[in-house]
Amino acid sequence: MATIQSTDHTAYLARVAQTQARRLRWWREARFGMFIHWGLYSQLGRNEWVMNLERIPLSAYEPLADSWHPQPGCAREWAALAKHAGMKYMVLTAKHHEGYCLWDTQQTDYNAVRRGPGRDLVGEYVEAAREAGLRVGLYYSLMDWHHPDGARCATDEAARQRFVDFTRGCVRELMTNYGKIDILWYDVSWPLTSPEAWESYQMNAMVRKLQPDILINDRSQLPEDFGTPEEHITPAAGARAWEACMTFNGSWGFQQTPPTDWLSVRKVLEMLRICTAGGGNLLLNIGPLPDGSVPPEAVERLTAVGQWLDSYVEIIYGAVDRAPSLVSALGNWTCKGKRLYFWCSRWPGEELAFGAVQGKLAAARLYPNGPELNVTQKADRLVIHGLPAQCPDPVAGVGVVEMTFRTPPVQYFNAGLVMPLVKPVDLRGKWVSPPIRSWQVSALQAKVAAVDDAPVVSLTAPLDWHTLAIEKETDFLNVYAEYGAQDGILYLGNTIEAPRDGVWRFYLGYDGGCRVFIDGQSVFADPEVINPALPGRSFIDLTMTAGRHELMIAFDTAAGRGWGIYACFAIPRGQRGIEKKPVFPRVVK
Repeated sequence: MATIQSTDHTAYLARVAQTQARRLRWWREARFGMFIHWGLYSQLGRNEWVMNLERIPLSAYEPLADSWHPQPGCAREWAALAKHAGMKYMVLTAKHHEGYCLWDTQQTDYNAVRRGPGRDLVGEYVEAAREAGLRVGLYYSLMDWHHPDGARCATDEAARQRFVDFTRGCVRELMTNYGKIDILWYDVSWPLTSPEAWESYQMNAMVRKLQPDILINDRSQLPEDFGTPEEHITPAAGARAWEACMTFNGSWGFQQTPPTDWLSVRKVLEMLRICTAGGGNLLLNIGPLPDGSVPPEAVERLTAVGQWLDSYVEIIYGAVDRAPSLVSALGNWTCKGKRLYFWCSRWPGEELAFGAVQGKLAAARLYPNGPELNVTQKADRLVIHGLPAQCPDPVAGVGVVEMTFRTPPVQYFNAGLVMPLVKPVDLRGKWVSPPIRSWQVSALQAKVAAVDDAPVVSLTAPLDWHTLAIEKETDFLNVYAEYGAQDGILYLGNTIEAPRDGVWRFYLGYDGGCRVFIDGQSVFADPEVINPALPGRSFIDLTMTAGRHELMIAFDTAAGRGWGIYACFAIPRGQRGIEKKPVFPRVVK
């Protein structure tokens, strides 16, 4: 296997980080993109995984390459629709898992120029996107069901090298043949289980040399530029860039479904709002028919989405801030600086009220061009007066009220911050320790099926331990930034020293399932993956004698949904005041 030294890994990641903010700037402000899954599977109309799900033999599937004849100009139809919908970029499946290439690759004859269409479909797409003023993204599946080494590369070194060479050759062509490419969107890194096996460092370094401004996603087993939650909208921890990729009707490839299975205009707008509120992007798929035409349900809904965005353009695009956690039964929020935008999807009539909001409201108006509205704010009730009796938005029934607060709004219910969306107040003060700032982290244990089954390990076990520190801005140990969208169990360990005999409350916030061991004994287990990883989400009371103990956490990365942990100690409430100066277990260096 070709190797690259860990120091080179570090240097590569440092180079990526050095230019990342500049390269991401346009993408962070673009907010909305079109995903296009289109290939031989479109002819069958039974999902893009049809070859695998139905176990269609290659001898029966491969002739689809000769029967596929999409209409000329379909890429311009996609680009026009994307532009009318308010999308700013597109991503096309240049090669999906089936292995059929939509460009004239020199790596295989199984491509759109030599079999079937007789045209370079990637070239047509790139040209159409540029003509429409849209940024260009190309999807490439690392997994390949057609290539003879696509599976055996996991167990045969010669096959691995051939397949990696094939993969690098395909990627090089995509990065060379079409001028500037804005996004490289990898997918499914099966069956190889490490970036070293895929030679991802070398391949992506080549990509960045050919395309210095490109953005690369996190699916080559490296974190790269942005995360890709799939079929769920989960904001990334800290400032990491992220993009939720979502189907329109439950299938990526073309599949005939009832109109009710398609996302409504209101649902698309709500997904876009959630992404905006979390500082992320939405990549929404269309799944064209075999001839390249767009399903009419997608056209109808995206056209309406674009009409809505025409009226509310400033609240979506550009630099946004994460929205505060304010609860209402009538809608939700996005934020830009001191301006909060309430997306009112259930219009209340002439008055809009919020309960338990602390923070002085300076001004409110009906967005985009309504006059200033009267406001009454007393105790824990905030009321905005003078709204129209009916929702002013004729497209989706989602009106927007702009609010400017003098002080940041926080919402209290029952004398406490609304939970679980904000940090609990009982994790502040002298009775709570600072978060544990670093952990020894193992290599990923891919063969452990679930965190409930995680065996006891010790820091002395040969698991390629390394140190991982928490992010200063968030006090959060970002496991995802280290491991990307891989699936498995890893261990986070520390040797801690208790200053005396006693009981300490160990607070743990996590968003991948986890199991906690103290001195080899399981004391806590929760297999659920629930975002976000908040301080105080769970706790264990640990009874320890004075001296050293080994604290170990088995953490489920959950295929990229497990981001990391927040951990600290506290003196249980019943013991506070017994000692004048609280003392906590400390991490032994």
